[in-house]
Amino acid sequence: MLLAPLFLSFGLAALDAQTSYVDRVAAIVGDHVVLLSDVRARAALVARSQHMSVTQLNEAVMHEVTERLVEEQLEEAEAERLKVTVAPDEVDHAVEQLAEGNKRSVPAFLHEAEQQGVKESELRDALRRQLLEGKLLMMRGSQMQPIEEKEMRARYDQLKTQVKNPQDLKPYEDLKQELWNELLQERLQQLREDWLAQLRGRTYVEIRIGGES
Repeated sequence: MLLAPLFLSFGLAALDAQTSYVDRVAAIVGDHVVLLSDVRARAALVARSQHMSVTQLNEAVMHEVTERLVEEQLEEAEAERLKVTVAPDEVDHAVEQLAEGNKRSVPAFLHEAEQQGVKESELRDALRRQLLEGKLLMMRGSQMQPIEEKEMRARYDQLKTQVKNPQDLKPYEDLKQELWNELLQERLQQLREDWLAQLRGRTYVEIRIGGES
């Protein structure tokens, strides 16, 4: 089931949600506070979706999860400033697409997600966050340089040097769309990183788990 990317976009390892702890501030984002319980709740969600468990949390992992929650708070604040929202029917459509991608009906897909430890409300919230980020990035799409033919050909030539026998590589025209998609994903990732850096640059951020901001 294609649930992991929704919760593992930050490369999270699993944890044991049952370990006792004292709640405290994990991060400060502007005037918003991210609690340790928020971090553990997100980490526990990933653990359940992957059927994993560990007896002790790793500080590096906790820091990584906290970073993602900080990014989400920055995005939520920016969405509020720009009055960007995600309607319930947009989330419904995303659920339908996810179910279709897994070759399941929506009820069957949600049932399987529940069996993996992911509640419908948690799944919908993850999709809402994903859609919100997508909308905000689309608003900055004009800042992304178009992908040119010479870039795709250069990437194809690079592939030739990476295979044992260049003759085994599919012709350029057959791989053109795949090359374009690859370059697009790289552009979008760079756009996202630059945008988040700008948001952090104008917002006070302090992370108190596993490192300093």
